[in-house]
Amino acid sequence: MYSTNIKKSYRDLRILYLSVKVRKDANLNPGEITVLHADDPEFSVTGTMDSGGYVSGMARLYRYLDLKPETTLEFDVSPDGSLIITSPAAPVLSAGEEVPDAPERKPETVFESKGLKHIHLEPFHPENLNRWQPETEPDVYMAFGVLQDYTDYQYCCGASKAVLEKLGANYSETAKPDAILVDRTTGQYVMAEWKKASSEYKNNHVSDDVDVLVCWEDNETDRSKLPQTVLALRSIAQKAAERALAEEA
Repeated sequence: MYSTNIKKSYRDLRILYLSVKVRKDANLNPGEITVLHADDPEFSVTGTMDSGGYVSGMARLYRYLDLKPETTLEFDVSPDGSLIITSPAAPVLSAGEEVPDAPERKPETVFESKGLKHIHLEPFHPENLNRWQPETEPDVYMAFGVLQDYTDYQYCCGASKAVLEKLGANYSETAKPDAILVDRTTGQYVMAEWKKASSEYKNNHVSDDVDVLVCWEDNETDRSKLPQTVLALRSIAQKAAERALAEEA
């Protein structure tokens, strides 16, 4: 039986840390790691462990167990290298209650409010990048590609005219969104817009045009001008860098 503690920085980045002892005892190497729960055979989430023992892509686990700083996760490691959480316990269902790994009521997305068609869109898995500083909106795309495992979202595809036509989305009277993401915690497609700074969003969009604004810096003071979710990559990048420096120390 092993354990790992949830630090605030881990929660911010949706990561878990596996100690050297865990990795050595279980012969775990960098790469994909699947996390299961002993109480719930239906639950699983797959992330990626780096050479320092940090497992990214754990947004669904954080949502499922409502993990907060100072929580201790106890787990076993199966022969195939999967982590099996034994504590905290899986959420208990009341009579008639639905599977609890998503919010009680999924928020209505642009897909739902506009009645868009449901078609399969394959998520994109970008390769990592080295040292980099954003200068343009395409740079913010690349930043998200590097940092997406530390967020609740996964890149799916650009919102091209062809894709929007397939979805039945009409943006003839407003600026179209930049991309489609997958919300890891709900499994929903969401519309996303990219900006260097959140204050630029109001120049060609209103709050309900998209579900998620992905920006480098969140500097807009009038929150009514912004969509419900603003994902500021600068703070996420800083926390990821601090974690990497701590690993090297």
